[in-house]
Amino acid sequence: MTEEAWNDSIYPNNVLTNWLTGFTGNIANVYLASGEPENGCCMNYFQITDTMACKSLICSKAAGKWFFSKSYGRRIKSSSQHKGHLKREHTVLKGVLGGTARLSRDFLWLNSKIAEGPLREFLTDFRPEVIFSLRFYSRRMLYMERLLHSVTGVPVIAFTGDDEYSLRQISASPLYWIRKIKFRRELRETAPIYAKYLTLSKRQAKNLEEELGVSTAVLRKGGDFEEYQSKPVTEPIKIIYAGRLYCNRIRTIDALSKAIKVINHSKVLVTLDIYTKDPINERLQLQDNRSVFVKGYLSAEDLKNVYKTADIALLAESFDRKNKLLTKYSFSTKVVDCLASSCAILAIGPYENEGIRYLKQNRAAFCVGNPKNIYLMLSHLTAQPDKIEVYRKRAWELGKKEHQKEDIRKKLYEIFAAAISQSKNVKDNVL
Repeated sequence: MTEEAWNDSIYPNNVLTNWLTGFTGNIANVYLASGEPENGCCMNYFQITDTMACKSLICSKAAGKWFFSKSYGRRIKSSSQHKGHLKREHTVLKGVLGGTARLSRDFLWLNSKIAEGPLREFLTDFRPEVIFSLRFYSRRMLYMERLLHSVTGVPVIAFTGDDEYSLRQISASPLYWIRKIKFRRELRETAPIYAKYLTLSKRQAKNLEEELGVSTAVLRKGGDFEEYQSKPVTEPIKIIYAGRLYCNRIRTIDALSKAIKVINHSKVLVTLDIYTKDPINERLQLQDNRSVFVKGYLSAEDLKNVYKTADIALLAESFDRKNKLLTKYSFSTKVVDCLASSCAILAIGPYENEGIRYLKQNRAAFCVGNPKNIYLMLSHLTAQPDKIEVYRKRAWELGKKEHQKEDIRKKLYEIFAAAISQSKNVKDNVL
């Protein structure tokens, strides 16, 4: 079950596709959004949108649509235009309505008539053995987890990439805290149905196990790590940043760009290429077409080729207190992308961040935990460029050891099998 459409052309970094490609069992996807799915893993879908839920509440009719995808098995090509359009609509809605909209949406879903009619028919026909819920701080997903479990009686395995439960956050909005407290209460109510609660962070997994009494495990994105190949360091040293700029990552990148411009005052020793679809505030004056270059969105395939020509892949996280707390358990998919990039990694961000903490503990990246030290790191790299090759190999070795796609998929499938087996044993004992 997902909150968004499982569409690899809109979301090319989809962890669900990363985990379930090659899965030999049958997959069906319940999703709670508009839009069409497009992936090579699943063809059987049940869709419930906000509009459907609203009509259900007003007209007291069952909500949802069951269908089979025509795009199943088709080769996926990323579509940056569609993704940007969806993002702009979401940003406008979030900015205008904020917490009120979220609470209103929660009320709508928690009071709609969803359990009967088409959804029950869909579940009866498919007869799932396990429910895998890909959830990111969502009350309606909690509600749907309880609903699907009550109808099917099968075990639920939940995954979260957000700091859902902790109260160590910063917000001046009373509505934010009302919703947070409601979510915590509902998560405690839902936790007993979990056969396993998966997270990106060992610290978060440990905390949730202690707080909720659930069995937890860590599940991260997998990558492709072929035979290691060395490559010469370019002159000037070429750094690549590819990805989103939200959670104030742009401020960290801005600090790096300023340090690069100082290093390059008499000669260009380092360049930074920024590949993103997100708009960049012109007041930051990042691009100077000498040291820093701002470029557009790249598909995953094109990005691989760009990384091959680069020396360093940049991982950037925010240093401001609000976002530092918000992302402390974040293990960005970019961590694995950087490990698999064929580049050394420059990780700039607070050491409390799970991804940067992980790279630092494994000595797999050049790590900067304070923006004041960025210039010193660049000075070190320009003075000893041979270190780049050392850290390229360390990044590759960590990726090969801990993030091979097949190993990650095997781990997930074993979790599925164990949950199904345990559920059957419980039912047999009851009978």
